[in-house]
Amino acid sequence: MKFEFLIATRYLRAKRKQAVISLITFIAILGVGAGVAALVVAMAVSEGQRQDIEGRLLGAQAHVTITASKGITDYEELAKQIEQVEGVVAAAPHAEGNMAIRSGGLKFVNVKGIIPEMEKRVSQLSQNIVSGDKQLTDLTGNTIVIGKGLAEDLRLGLGDEVTIVSSTTSGGLAPGSQFNRIAFTVVAIYSIGLYDYDMHLVYVPFKAATILNGSGDVATNIEVKVRDLDRSAEVGTAILDKIGQGYDSEDWRVTNSSIFAALNLEQLGMAIAISLIVFVAALNIVATLTMMVLEKTRDIAALMAMGAKLSQIRRIFMLQGMIIGVVGTAIGLLFGHAISYFSDKYQLIKLDSAVYSIDHLPFRAILSDSILIAISAILISFLATLYPSAAAARLQPVEALRYE
Repeated sequence: MKFEFLIATRYLRAKRKQAVISLITFIAILGVGAGVAALVVAMAVSEGQRQDIEGRLLGAQAHVTITASKGITDYEELAKQIEQVEGVVAAAPHAEGNMAIRSGGLKFVNVKGIIPEMEKRVSQLSQNIVSGDKQLTDLTGNTIVIGKGLAEDLRLGLGDEVTIVSSTTSGGLAPGSQFNRIAFTVVAIYSIGLYDYDMHLVYVPFKAATILNGSGDVATNIEVKVRDLDRSAEVGTAILDKIGQGYDSEDWRVTNSSIFAALNLEQLGMAIAISLIVFVAALNIVATLTMMVLEKTRDIAALMAMGAKLSQIRRIFMLQGMIIGVVGTAIGLLFGHAISYFSDKYQLIKLDSAVYSIDHLPFRAILSDSILIAISAILISFLATLYPSAAAARLQPVEALRYE
């Protein structure tokens, strides 16, 4: 292999008379590098969006949700039992329901009744407060925490009053239904950065939510925070084993499966589209090696006449293509990671937070994606060498030298 590698590298360092081949080789390397760099950046953007959305979702909801078909009456005792399960950090009961909020206009929202001191242990609500009571100490009696989007839509500020309307009959909010109405004072405004949450989720004291639900002192679910996100489903199963039958468990991946499915599809489409650049670069490798074979016909014939085997001739040109692919891939990985790092660190791509919910485009280049990209690029480069190397090996020394 040392012989083949020596010849391959010598051919790549073309003489001045063969500067065109040297230029084409350089372009082929840049083509592979550009394709790899583009793919790294594209995957970094996709992963950055995934991590950002995942972080925001987990800031709005717990890792595991425990429910019962008829509600949970002994919610405080059950929360204590759940906290004894290995892997559980904390548990907090909620009383939830779809209701309407009225303040000038009427909006349908999801009302979540919480116990502030327990809620702070399972969610990041207090960290997401952008205005008002960040410790949730004022969330007592008839007070409410609303999302930033909803506050802007209804033109609400701290100290303003809103009315929550809920139906106590199966007819929903249809005419003729019976309603519960409670006036609340806005004590805090939060922002998660996800439209559906900031527009349609409000927090009220647990007791007020149970009154609106009209179901008595009953929790609709218990949300659980776990230590290891990757084991949330296992912890959910362990919780059900602990508390007995009559309950269901759902982890955060299942709850948000549609969102993550859409992100996976977007990532796949982006990867396929950008991979075409690497494919085009592989065509440059084919063209480069084909020209090299034509240019080195006499050299190939001389090598064969000196006893070089067909397999050695084939390996010379395969190594040339692999060198182009490996060097281009290394350059692409370096530039791709550099672009992703500096774009994320210095927030080079700004976004309108009113439209995109974030003020800059996040980049997260991860090692596993880079390894997969490198393997794919090198494999494509190898495949591109098969035809030119086979053509070189088919040359006959006598025929090659006849017209020299």
